[in-house]
Amino acid sequence: MSKFDVSKFKHVTVALNTPFTSDGSVDVNAVKAVSRYFRDKGIKQMYVCGSTGEGFLLDTEERKLVAETVVNEVGQDMNIIVHVGCPDTRHSCELAAHAEKIGAAATSAVPCVYYHLGEESVYRHWTAITEAADLPFFIYNIPQLTSFNLSMNLFNRMLENPRVAGIKCSSDPAQDILRFKQAGGKDFIVFNGPDEQFISGRVIGAEAGIGGTYGVMPELFLKMDELVKAGKMEEAMKVQYAANDIIYKMCSGHGNMYGMIKEMLRINESLDLGGVREPLPQLIESDLAIAQDAARMVKEAVAAYC
Repeated sequence: MSKFDVSKFKHVTVALNTPFTSDGSVDVNAVKAVSRYFRDKGIKQMYVCGSTGEGFLLDTEERKLVAETVVNEVGQDMNIIVHVGCPDTRHSCELAAHAEKIGAAATSAVPCVYYHLGEESVYRHWTAITEAADLPFFIYNIPQLTSFNLSMNLFNRMLENPRVAGIKCSSDPAQDILRFKQAGGKDFIVFNGPDEQFISGRVIGAEAGIGGTYGVMPELFLKMDELVKAGKMEEAMKVQYAANDIIYKMCSGHGNMYGMIKEMLRINESLDLGGVREPLPQLIESDLAIAQDAARMVKEAVAAYC
């Protein structure tokens, strides 16, 4: 059981995109601007340098720069969860220690990537990260990208660690959320990962959610959260259907979803976050038309439901 009070983490959590300048470096001013934008939209929590934040395409110093910039800009108003997972344990621990130093609210990490490691190696990796910072730690289970699917055996071992406060469950089966919540108990936070199942994830046990597409339509996910808490499930599902139509449109082109999010924020909010970092594919001309359609769909949905 975690030694931390995790009740403050029960929020709609935007997975923050990392902005880049035209020469490909981190755009600090844009990091500040987009952080303020989400704060002003009513978002209380952000997840930085994860998949949406292109964290694995940033070097260690860039990741520190992004995390520190976000915490300094909005950390007084929002919980900032810093994803610190790296291919190696040493740099993961370095980032965890840095997150504590700058005043982040929590850390999170995927298991080691590239090498297909066994459970004992992942256990040691995550445990070392928790020992590097006296902060709540959220396991990040996303087997689609890591090829490591968290077993209940390893999960139960991790629950013995008092710094393990929850899990970001991005595996496809919704029942994983149920299993993790049942084992973790009432004081353990489960974040729904797949944006398209925000409502079903909440119904089956998730207290909150972390998502990248939240960024282009924060109003819709905040509205879903409000409706779920009020028990208005039929209304909540209508908003989920609208959000899913937008997500399907965003994913219908050639380009990367992270690039699509950045383009839609440019269209609807005049936020210039640049492109994505290679080898992620940049948007091509046909993608720009899709982004325009998706951005229009967001405005229509917000007008209809919010």
